[in-house]
Amino acid sequence: MVRTSEAIRTHFFSAIRAFTQLELMRAEELIENWYELQRNLSLQVARDFILEHLTQNLGLTA
Repeated sequence: MVRTSEAIRTHFFSAIRAFTQLELMRAEELIENWYELQRNLSLQVARDFILEHLTQNLGLTA
């Protein structure tokens, strides 16, 4: 949550910028929809987390 006017402006600008970037990516057919990027990022983060902990805890390699 933001309360100062400067923080609100920054948050608003960031939201508009993110929306614009997603729309450009969709228009250029780099993504099919807004959620594709989030899904791919989430999968990559989960994969990296699992692989890191496998190597640390079990001494295994990917």
